[in-house]
Amino acid sequence: MATDRVLLPAHVRPVKYSITLEPDLTTFAAPGSEEVTLQVKDATDEIVVHSKEITIHSVVISQNGNSIVASNISYAEKEERATFKFPQKIQPGDAILTIKFDAIINDKMAGFYRSKYFLDGKEKYLATTQFEATDARRAFPCWDEPAVKAIFEMIIIAPADRVVLSNMDPVDQEKRADGKQVVKFAPSPIMSTYLLAFIVGEFDYVEDHTKEGVRIRVYTPVGKKDLGKFALSVGSKTLSYFTEYFGIPYPLPKLDMVAIADFSAGAMENWGLVTYREIALLCDASSAVSTKQRVAYVVAHELAHQWFGNLVTMEWWSQLWLNEGFATFVGNLATNHLFPEWDVWTLFVNDYQATAFHLDGLKNSHPIEVDVKTSDEISEIFDAISYNKGSCVIRMLEAHLGEGNFKKGLHTYLTRFEYKNAVTEDLWQALAEASGVNVKDFMDSFTKHTGYPVVTVQRDGQKVEVSQHRFLQSGEVVTDDVKWALSLRMASSSGEVSTQTVTDKKTTITVPFKGDDWIKFNYGQSGFFRIRYSEELLEKLLPPLKALTLPPVDRLGVQGDTFALARAGFLPTSKFFEIAEALSNEVEYTVWNALSTNIGTLSAIWAQEPVQPQLKAFVRRLFNLIHIKLGWDAKSGEKPSDTLLRSVVLRKLGAAGHEEVVKEAQARYNKSLTSPESLVADLKPAVYEIVLNNGGQATLDTFIRHYTEATSSEDKTRILSLLAQQPTAELTRKVYEWALNSGQVRDQDFFMIFSATASIPHGPETAWAFLKDNWDAIYTRLSGGGALLTRIIGNVTAGFNRKNAAQEIEEFFKAHPYPPADRTIKQSIETINSRSAWLERSRDDVASYLQTLFKA
Repeated sequence: MATDRVLLPAHVRPVKYSITLEPDLTTFAAPGSEEVTLQVKDATDEIVVHSKEITIHSVVISQNGNSIVASNISYAEKEERATFKFPQKIQPGDAILTIKFDAIINDKMAGFYRSKYFLDGKEKYLATTQFEATDARRAFPCWDEPAVKAIFEMIIIAPADRVVLSNMDPVDQEKRADGKQVVKFAPSPIMSTYLLAFIVGEFDYVEDHTKEGVRIRVYTPVGKKDLGKFALSVGSKTLSYFTEYFGIPYPLPKLDMVAIADFSAGAMENWGLVTYREIALLCDASSAVSTKQRVAYVVAHELAHQWFGNLVTMEWWSQLWLNEGFATFVGNLATNHLFPEWDVWTLFVNDYQATAFHLDGLKNSHPIEVDVKTSDEISEIFDAISYNKGSCVIRMLEAHLGEGNFKKGLHTYLTRFEYKNAVTEDLWQALAEASGVNVKDFMDSFTKHTGYPVVTVQRDGQKVEVSQHRFLQSGEVVTDDVKWALSLRMASSSGEVSTQTVTDKKTTITVPFKGDDWIKFNYGQSGFFRIRYSEELLEKLLPPLKALTLPPVDRLGVQGDTFALARAGFLPTSKFFEIAEALSNEVEYTVWNALSTNIGTLSAIWAQEPVQPQLKAFVRRLFNLIHIKLGWDAKSGEKPSDTLLRSVVLRKLGAAGHEEVVKEAQARYNKSLTSPESLVADLKPAVYEIVLNNGGQATLDTFIRHYTEATSSEDKTRILSLLAQQPTAELTRKVYEWALNSGQVRDQDFFMIFSATASIPHGPETAWAFLKDNWDAIYTRLSGGGALLTRIIGNVTAGFNRKNAAQEIEEFFKAHPYPPADRTIKQSIETINSRSAWLERSRDDVASYLQTLFKA
């Protein structure tokens, strides 16, 4: 219930903050003062604000020429509040609240924090901010709720040789005799506290202007401004694209994008001053295709927020998906517009939809729109449901309404609520007005309920029986009253396409296709549901899969649905192998990547089974044809997707023990030691992974040296994410210990060493033992850094196959609670149980299929 939300009293509201801060980059103190223009609605002798890790020295309120000094300042640390008590009542009307305080520049990557960098061999620090979701209160006392919007005027006093940035441009800059500068910024638009930002540091920058005249800059570490040119080009074009798409100009005179060395998330959409991890902003022509794709998408996502989130903001964090789901969808829309050669929407299904399907196939998922009350609960919903499922259902809705109606409705929504807050129903209303469709009824089942349906289809001539129930990875059939509204798009071998809306649990529809046609349901994969074909319908899809007659996105959908249904026990797992074999002539990266991921999951679960050698032989046979086609070296003019595919194929064959691939990888790596340019960025993940998996202590030592000597975030990220892939548990443990204790791995990157946990045979047991043994040190290091510790817990715990591991994990976190990860821990336990059940259920089926395939 909304009434359960932990909100500040509503009788006093800020209109404008005028904040002065003087950050000290040596002591990390941040003394400050603020004048807050207030509207007092009811007479009161008490004002409550959010405040965390701040010492407040004095509070004075001025009204009608009178000043009243607070008689008492008290703190509620758990609630992150400060209460100011006054000796007489403040009357309704305007007032000015003046606060003097001391904040700190912390090392938690939250609030006002410090980030370490090196310049000319010297260790230095910059100061930056990360206020979403509830950390503006760490920098200054405030009303830290998204619906409490205000104007912000910033004054920053900083060393004169530093760059000082905020949401707006400076309007005055004075240099003082003491070597400091006083920088006053223009007033911001009315906005939420979490969008305020300010930075003090040393940077280079590159600059451009959009065709509408907006100045755009990318700020990089000193000496690396060339690495900002790609993001600058993407940012300039994207800002213009969204101006046209939304039909609303970008409302600020400038946009700055800044690379930060220490950053807990991927990026943050502060209005006019967007901050990024270095890996999400910096790249050049020599960077891997995957790196360029990531930079382009992340920039587009954050710039989408300048409208969706900043101009119109969710009323409360329950509507987080209004920010993140839409930014994810239109971020992909813009990326597809700029780079049509990337086939973005097939990539979308391969990545965003697959991730959302996986998480939302758990009982311990949550609705897209879920009410949250506390800071811990808010942090839990920054996940694949809000971002990925949110974007998937928006894509589904756009397909249902049509692009023109969709854009018209978005324009209405954004203009109607500009500089205000909105809820989901406000968006549905605007889209309904534009389209004439009852959008709320169509969408409520997908936004207000957990999960999604599996749609069973069975054909009898031109009649198709359609039924639906919630899909769960465990295979459990849930009996509930939820009926999803399905926009069921179908295509047949005759070339006809038909769409029907289905709202009943079970119904019969008439299709316009011939009796012997194959039918692909959920054609285009825009619907957020899985399809369970009858045996006859699935068999008819094998020829178009083999002949590549179906579009890539639909080949992707058939194999994905088959894998999920086999995992849940609705199909024998051997049926997935049959589908995989039918795709042996496949040429598209997205389909191979999905196959690789799904076979990787299956291989991890069957890692200790006697049939593991035959499973590796299956992989070698399946991937060999495409390996022969692609080879090792890029061909002139090849598609970017072929470049990506080559790495997937080589990694998969290397893991399966393909002797020629392993030998060639080692040879290319050895050559790169004396001729670094000989190993291109796109091949490095495959070569590094194969070499590490077949190495030893000396190889590990060499790669650690590579890591410490690397100067680009791209290289460091690549090495760190692969480093734990060692041939023995002992070496993997050494990697974990080095990352924790050497001082060479930034807090923001520590989670990366656990990213491959489930794909290493000894990974889950080794990582879990390490996490338990070092819990106190890891907790101390990361518990204040956003979702970093939660990500580690998820990576470490979800990869087990043995059922009793679930009990161990549950017992450990009862003794060592970490509330932000509560939902993640439940999801891991559920995943372990479903993996264990799958292995027990399908052990004989898989063994029989593979042994028959590879019998002597």
